[in-house]
Amino acid sequence: MAENPSLEAVKGPLAGRRFEVGPGGFRLGRSSTCDIHVPDEELSRNHCLFEAAGPTGLRVTDLASANGTIVNGEPIGAEPVPLSPGDTVEAGGTTLRVAGGAVSRLDLGLGPATPAGQAAAPSAPPRRRRPAFLNALWGIAVASCAIGIYLALTGKRTVPAPPAAPVEEAAPVVKEAFYEKVEANDSRIFRYAMTLAADSTLTVKVDDVPDENRHHAKSQPLGPEALEEINEILAWKNLKDLDREYIGVEPDPPALESWSLRVVYSNRVRTVKVVNAQEPEAFRVIRERLEAFSKSELGVWAIQYSRGKLVELAEKAAELGEAKWADRDVEHGNLAASIEAYREALFYLETIDPKPPLAATAREGLERSKEELDRRCRDQRFLADRALNLKQWEEAKSALMVLMEMVPDRRDDRHRDAKTKLLSAESHLKKGGER
Repeated sequence: MAENPSLEAVKGPLAGRRFEVGPGGFRLGRSSTCDIHVPDEELSRNHCLFEAAGPTGLRVTDLASANGTIVNGEPIGAEPVPLSPGDTVEAGGTTLRVAGGAVSRLDLGLGPATPAGQAAAPSAPPRRRRPAFLNALWGIAVASCAIGIYLALTGKRTVPAPPAAPVEEAAPVVKEAFYEKVEANDSRIFRYAMTLAADSTLTVKVDDVPDENRHHAKSQPLGPEALEEINEILAWKNLKDLDREYIGVEPDPPALESWSLRVVYSNRVRTVKVVNAQEPEAFRVIRERLEAFSKSELGVWAIQYSRGKLVELAEKAAELGEAKWADRDVEHGNLAASIEAYREALFYLETIDPKPPLAATAREGLERSKEELDRRCRDQRFLADRALNLKQWEEAKSALMVLMEMVPDRRDDRHRDAKTKLLSAESHLKKGGER
């Protein structure tokens, strides 16, 4: 790796770009304040942090992102994860690869490998080889003669057929699944339960009592891609070598830490339970991927934080919403950023009951920002349409670009409509400018 490690974007809007990680590191996220800013709805405003770790190392830290950060196909937790050359980091629709490391050579069997940096030694003229098809004909002829001699000596007219190759059993399909995690002591019980029903509905229920006193449940039908992912996580090959139970000794004072998983396949059932014991590495990987999957699909990742932490995150998001509202005349996109920040605050408070006064404040701010953005978009669209009708293409282009900045979300109908009209205005400009 170079003195300053670097990352290469191999997928997403930044594909092909290379980023050097200096001593201060850099943040990746949806916010325009991030060092690498990507307008991707799958990214959190501050998604992850890359830092140099030592003279030749690199590490990544997930910044409590909504959809998580994935290293080499595995979601990471809150702790920094060291990276090596060739490792991949996925955040939303962006994939980065750690640059550096030796390039492996593929030996095609055509000759001895030459060490890097050393010229190849002169070799003797190659020996003339018999063409491959002549070798094949020669082999067939020898085999035919051998069979003829065998039949002549034994009087048998047929050659025994080779034994049939064993038919590989098809991988069983996941039909239903139930996963439960329980953490309890003399003052608190936390229960996280995930159910995949036969109709492909995913349900998550959380109970945290008595200190947090939170009870939350959410369900959602899974689409084909999500079902394919959960089939990969709970594949029979991942569970078949695990024991049914791993039971440890109850600690003193009494406490409970247990995980149980039951999977119903198309032709079998598999159950694994771990109670107050060191969980097998294979089981740990499965359950962590399962938890990350369910939280991501249902948008309930916030349940892993305490009430105090969620209120703190909501307060910061609401403060940002107020700041963007106050600066709504400074940049065209500030109203949209205000709306996004207020929505984020309400998201943090979704699993909290009763709701703190901050929830009402964030909701009022959200409605206020949405109404103002709607009004400004109507005025801006009027200016753009008037310029288009008068064939003032430059003026129309400027007005439409402002409208797209006001509504940066590409999925918004107002953004898509403005982009379509902008392409038309630019086409007229290329053909002859204003007339």
